[in-house]
Amino acid sequence: MKNLRILLIALIATQSAACFWVTTKHEGKSLRRDVNRIDEVVNTQEKSLGSSVKKLKSTLDEASKLLARNSADLGAQFDELESENARLTGLVMEAKRYANQVYTDTQAFEKRVETLEARLAALEGKAFQPPKVQDASELYAEGMRAFRANDYNKAREIFRKLVIKYPGHEKADDAQFNRGQTYFVQKNYKSALEEFQSVFDKFPQSSLADDSIFRAGESAEKLKWCTDARAYFGLLRKKYPKSDMAGKAKKKGVFLNKNAKKKSVCQS
Repeated sequence: MKNLRILLIALIATQSAACFWVTTKHEGKSLRRDVNRIDEVVNTQEKSLGSSVKKLKSTLDEASKLLARNSADLGAQFDELESENARLTGLVMEAKRYANQVYTDTQAFEKRVETLEARLAALEGKAFQPPKVQDASELYAEGMRAFRANDYNKAREIFRKLVIKYPGHEKADDAQFNRGQTYFVQKNYKSALEEFQSVFDKFPQSSLADDSIFRAGESAEKLKWCTDARAYFGLLRKKYPKSDMAGKAKKKGVFLNKNAKKKSVCQS
């Protein structure tokens, strides 16, 4: 920039010397002002560039420091992750060893138990006998005894076992129907409806299928689900028109249609 200033001043001076013989006093002052103005512009540019260079250097210094700091942080984090990974690997291996030991101990314990049972059976003079398994008829009889004794929870559980273990037995549909009855007596109409529904879903040829549909309709009626109740009564009349329950279903349907808008009778 200094060289530029010198070059400009030299050029103006040369032009001034070449034309000195025609330059007036006024023109000389004007020329001086131009030289001063050029000098000011040059100085301004020098200052501006100097400030920009300083800012650039400062920015580069700050970036270098930040990069160095981040590199150090990343290195420390990587070391920490490696250490944590090694610790977790050690814990997993320890857990596996513990699990294997537990399995081994369990197997040994079970063998000891079997040995003790065999010895006990030998001392008693008889082999180990598993508990007697009830057949379907015995389960049904036990369930009905509980039902008549108003022990509905016990009866329901016994009937459930019968349906699961002996789904093809002649008493399986009776057991399913009586599960619904236990809920209905306890006024758990929603559960009762589901159990009655299961009767004609699982045992459509059962002699209790029409009774189950009717009881499902009654359960829905108790819940004030009139739309569902009418559907059940209508299904019974359509599917089992010769059933003894068909006439009752018709009367129920007429009653619900007549009182469909009464909130005390129908909620839906």
